Amino acid sequence: MRQGWGRCGHFSLTLAIATVVALTFLGNLAAACLAPCTCLTLGSVVDCGGLHLLSLPPRLPDGVWLLELSHNNLSHLPVGSFQGLWGLRVLLLSHNILQNLASGALGGLSFLERLDLSHNQLARLPPDFSATLGSLLRLDLSHNLLATLDPCSLWGLGSLEQLDLSHNKLAELAAGLGGLYRLRWLSLAGNQLHRVEGTALATMTGLEVLSLAENNISELEAEAFASLRALGFLSLVGNQLQHLEFNAVARIQTAGTQLLLAINPWTCDCDLQRAFRKLSHLRHLRVADLGNLTCAGPGQLSGAVLSSVEARLCLAETATVLGITGTMLITVAVAVAVAVAERKRRQGPGGAGE
Repeated sequence: MRQGWGRCGHFSLTLAIATVVALTFLGNLAAACLAPCTCLTLGSVVDCGGLHLLSLPPRLPDGVWLLELSHNNLSHLPVGSFQGLWGLRVLLLSHNILQNLASGALGGLSFLERLDLSHNQLARLPPDFSATLGSLLRLDLSHNLLATLDPCSLWGLGSLEQLDLSHNKLAELAAGLGGLYRLRWLSLAGNQLHRVEGTALATMTGLEVLSLAENNISELEAEAFASLRALGFLSLVGNQLQHLEFNAVARIQTAGTQLLLAINPWTCDCDLQRAFRKLSHLRHLRVADLGNLTCAGPGQLSGAVLSSVEARLCLAETATVLGITGTMLITVAVAVAVAVAERKRRQGPGGAGE
């Protein structure tokens, strides 16, 4: 009996010690996770979202893996804001009022894989924005006020696969997207781009999805998409394209690429018909929304669906050309007849007989 009691007593003592250790650990964890934030899964997930915070929590668990700071009132990130959080993989800062990021604000986040800064008021990125973000895979900067991109700000994102720059105020890209060699998904929708330069996307040879929708693009350079060897989806919906630069899209060499072109002010003429006819012969490229393309001009075709009038565009031009040619021929014939008659009149009856 004593032996049995001893074993049970030893087990009870071990259990009591384990309980004390666990409670002590959880107590330390609770202390590290300051209110009003919530810590989950032993502090690896820290939720401080929607708490109307004006500044970052003064203390966070060292082992945090995901930090949720969305839907607060954060207006700036000072230098070293996340220093010491070596294990941080996901940082969510959307729906704040961030207006600027101090140089070095994201320092120390060498293993960060996802960063969400969408729905803020960022007008610029510091040149060293990406200096320590070499492991970042996904970056969301949508719904900000970015008008330009410093050529250095994104240069360190050599591992980035997905970039959302939609709904900003970008008017040109220039060299601002350099260094993104592994990018597969890029959205520039809802900006103020007027053109796509051939060098802007040159380094993104693996890009698979590109959205340029809802911009002011009126022309495409012939080399704009020439380097995109893996492009499977391209949206140019909602721009200012009146004519289709066939050479620009024909240089896309990926098999099965889908092209979206609706909501553009197309000028429906014979040139446009020729461009789309040539495009229809490209087996690797398909206009997925061809039935939704409408004419903005000329006047008599305004509002007409392109596919319903396409066959008549060159016929109308041909008829016009033939009409002009016929008029010219009649004019020439009349002029010749008049000249002959005048010559006969001057020569008189004798000359006429001869």
